[in-house]
Amino acid sequence: MTKTFNCASCSAPLEFAGTTIQKCEHCGSTVVAPPDMFFGASQNPFGDFSSLTGKALKIAEIDQLIHDGKKIEAIKVFRETFGTGLKEAKDAVEAMERGESIDISGMQVRSARKANQQNLEAIKKIGVTVGGSILVTILISTVVIGGVIAAILYFTLGRVERSISSTNGNTSASRSEKAPDASELMTLGGEGNGPGKFKDNRHVAVDGQGRIYSSDYSPLRIQVFDADGKFINQWKTESGTNLYDLAADRAGNLFLANDKGLFKYEGETGKLLATAEKIYPRAMALSWDGKVVVASGKSISIFDGSLKLVNEIKDAAEKASSTFGFESIAVDGDGVIYAVDRKDVCKFSLDGKFLDRFAVEINSPNAIAIDPKGRIFLSDTNSIKAFDANGKSIRSFGTKQAFGMAFNQAGEIFVASRPYVIKFGLAF
Repeated sequence: MTKTFNCASCSAPLEFAGTTIQKCEHCGSTVVAPPDMFFGASQNPFGDFSSLTGKALKIAEIDQLIHDGKKIEAIKVFRETFGTGLKEAKDAVEAMERGESIDISGMQVRSARKANQQNLEAIKKIGVTVGGSILVTILISTVVIGGVIAAILYFTLGRVERSISSTNGNTSASRSEKAPDASELMTLGGEGNGPGKFKDNRHVAVDGQGRIYSSDYSPLRIQVFDADGKFINQWKTESGTNLYDLAADRAGNLFLANDKGLFKYEGETGKLLATAEKIYPRAMALSWDGKVVVASGKSISIFDGSLKLVNEIKDAAEKASSTFGFESIAVDGDGVIYAVDRKDVCKFSLDGKFLDRFAVEINSPNAIAIDPKGRIFLSDTNSIKAFDANGKSIRSFGTKQAFGMAFNQAGEIFVASRPYVIKFGLAF
């Protein structure tokens, strides 16, 4: 029987994946599974640590100390591992003691490097105290001499640079500067519950007219912006409480996948156009010809633009050797389906043929999107990573709280970076 426990961040029910640390598929938080997922009340937790590494090993050690009644030592190990304060560590250990999951998304492992830096600073202070006046004298002399040399170089190189610029039409500085992989072109949203504001938006869509759509995960409040980011309208869905995905077509229709099924709306006004309620989607994408491709656990279903079932790949997970099923999905211009299974990408044709499966270099993907050039983009909470169609890494760029993504026809990427929607221009 499948074991379940509640996420410490959003309280959603999670299927136990058999690991100490796992990611919540609903809110994206990294949580520690309750100890009773692994052992009974009378058993010794994690008796064999040989298979564990990193944070998982430390969590197992903390569980062992709690089990042995060494609460103070458990708190100490927790503080050393995650760099938290005493109260935060105490609350976390007591939660684990009660058999609850805990959210470790915002905690960072403390490295020895920081301690070494602190020791170095102390040594520097001692050196300053002992060296005192001698060091000051040397520094002043060095600064004066260095300043004279720098001034000479500045005026000399300035003349050379101006000479080169007049010949080639470019400065040496402009030639040496490397353009960033992605530049932020527009940001909309922000913390709040009023028009144009979000609290927990994880999905974004862009239609053929450039209108931008996004919504909080729950409750569903679809907000519409024009291509320049100006707020246009907001509306609520007919039914459903949790939003799983958004997609918009060229005609301005918006497709929603939520806990009640699939829905098609007139994007700008919220007028309901079609429904498919006998399906439980986890992710959704549109093909170039308007088909709606839906991942539902271990199967993949394909609907037409009116949400009539066209094809169902019931054994998709079996064909791809997937244990847990697919968490996000995308379709390229050739109609190839890309479905994410943990850290692997599985490829299918629209007629259900399994094409390929490959691993990508990413920690925990939140969403997948395909750009107009056919490249794969995966969001990883604090970064966006790009791969070619076979999973070879191309580039990456940093962001924060990155979840759903969408491309416009110009190849610009829109990211649901809660509580914002950010538009990036790509330099590759």
